[in-house]
Amino acid sequence: MADGVILSLQGLDKLLERVQELGNRAARVESDALKAGAEVIRAAAADRAPRSPTDKQHMADNIQISRVLNKDGHRYVQIGPTRGDNSRFFYAKFLEWGTSKMPARPFLGPAASEKSKEARDKVAEVLARGLQS
Repeated sequence: MADGVILSLQGLDKLLERVQELGNRAARVESDALKAGAEVIRAAAADRAPRSPTDKQHMADNIQISRVLNKDGHRYVQIGPTRGDNSRFFYAKFLEWGTSKMPARPFLGPAASEKSKEARDKVAEVLARGLQS
């Protein structure tokens, strides 16, 4: 896994065709759907992420969802740390992928695997709602 978990709008062809018919609103509906699906995975990862017993901000409470990105015509968001993450919680990437001196203790990948159907269902729900309005 190079950078976080990626959630994209693939495999929902009929809904996506209808979204494209919306014209100018299509990008907004797609963005809302991606972010809603990503939130399902982000929340599950936060539940799995390690926390220290001290009363402070935790990495688990700061798992990020990227803005909507576009590569080769595919829109997607990234959830969690990226290789270039230099934020206050940069160490999340070391926990997820491990280092040469520390084995991986993944929390994001297992959350994405566990919640992938729920995330896709949420994406479809938000897309469908966007089509009705």
